[in-house]
Amino acid sequence: MRNEISVSLLKPHPKNQDYYDDLPDEKYQEVKRSIEAHGIRDPLKVLPDYTVVSGHQRRKIAQELGLKKVPVVILDVSPEEAEYLLIADNEERRQSDDDPIRKAKRAKFLKEYWGIHKGRPEKIHQFDEIKTAKDVARAVGVDTPNLNRLLKLNDLIDPLQNLVSAGKLSQAAAHSLAFLPPEEQEELLRTLGESGVCGLSAAEARELRKELDAVRKEKESLQDHLTELEGEKDGLSRQLAGIQDSISSMEEEIAEKLGRRYEEKLQGALSGLRQKLDEKQAEAEDLRARLKELKQKPVEKIVQEVVYKIDPALEAELEAARRQNVELLKEKEWLRSRFEAVAQEKEKKEAKLRVLESEAERLQRMLDHARKELEKEKSRPKPPQWSKEHLEFRALMEEASRNAASLAAALSQIEERHAERFLAAARVRGASELEEMAEVMGDALLFRSFDAGLNAAAGRIGRVWDVLEPGKPKLQVLKGKGDS
Repeated sequence: MRNEISVSLLKPHPKNQDYYDDLPDEKYQEVKRSIEAHGIRDPLKVLPDYTVVSGHQRRKIAQELGLKKVPVVILDVSPEEAEYLLIADNEERRQSDDDPIRKAKRAKFLKEYWGIHKGRPEKIHQFDEIKTAKDVARAVGVDTPNLNRLLKLNDLIDPLQNLVSAGKLSQAAAHSLAFLPPEEQEELLRTLGESGVCGLSAAEARELRKELDAVRKEKESLQDHLTELEGEKDGLSRQLAGIQDSISSMEEEIAEKLGRRYEEKLQGALSGLRQKLDEKQAEAEDLRARLKELKQKPVEKIVQEVVYKIDPALEAELEAARRQNVELLKEKEWLRSRFEAVAQEKEKKEAKLRVLESEAERLQRMLDHARKELEKEKSRPKPPQWSKEHLEFRALMEEASRNAASLAAALSQIEERHAERFLAAARVRGASELEEMAEVMGDALLFRSFDAGLNAAAGRIGRVWDVLEPGKPKLQVLKGKGDS
């Protein structure tokens, strides 16, 4: 019967998360858009206490959309039937859930619900169809040959099941580990850690199972043998005690009636029993020691032998790597010392470079200054470049100028200061006294020399004037009246 009840009253089935995960986000959003547009068309299936059997995703979407009520069909069934409906009525969700552990749990429930055991299947009810392993495999979406491997995953402890669900531990490795007792699985997880367990290959997991099974069987065999020895030891102890009591009570009678010879035989038998008892005791101690050894972290030892066993080829490669490492360390040390030497040399070179750079800067400044001075020099007007003949001409002209200036100055002095004597020397005719005559004659000779030089100079000057200004009258030296 269809009803509408408040969303707040609905509660999820406690086994829902064991069998199914939430829908993928894309599919979930698609269903959500449909419900938002058209509402919930298929009613949820719930138990009388409002536990949802079918419709967990629709309930979640109704809560997100703020719906007050949803349509439901109330089923009054047993808890087992309700759990079956939880699986059977979720066809759409089943197709999208590939978690191996959830599949294994669904397969286990269906197998038990349908009464499938080894041998012939059973009918649960009179009108029920007989189900087989094929039906279970078909229901969870696996091949029939793989069904038993899937079912075995139910024997994993919860932490290992979680690793399989997360895709960290392969199904092949997990299948082998599932054969181990829970306490060995827990010890294996503690020994290897999560990353170590997830890194196990299928072959390593099979080898671990094989070795642990062998140790377990040996332990059980030793325990059985030890129990048997303890029983034998107790029997021998009781037998020995009985003989000792009999000997003590009958010692005098035996000595009188049977003689010392029979007493010695009894003592020999007693000694044999004691020896046998000691042997059993020693054997029992050996068994206890072996059992103790096997009980002391067998999983850890086997993990070391199987997972961490040393490959001879790998060991040789490792040894070669060690030797190479030693050589590399030596080379590293040489390179370090060489680097230090190069670093010191580099510092010296850098210091020298700084000095050279400073000197280069100084020379550059000098060069720049010289270039500026050269530019200035180039900009200055250049003095004329004279030939050798021209230079000779200039020298002669300068000398003539100096001589002409000297001549002019001397003539000026003669004219100003010695005009009379000059005229007297020019007019010399004789003197009354010898002394005067000598003086006059000296001046006359000097005048003649002066006159000759002056005439020569006048002649040369005249020719120069002819060169400079042709046609001008020739320069003549005016002489005194006495010579005219």
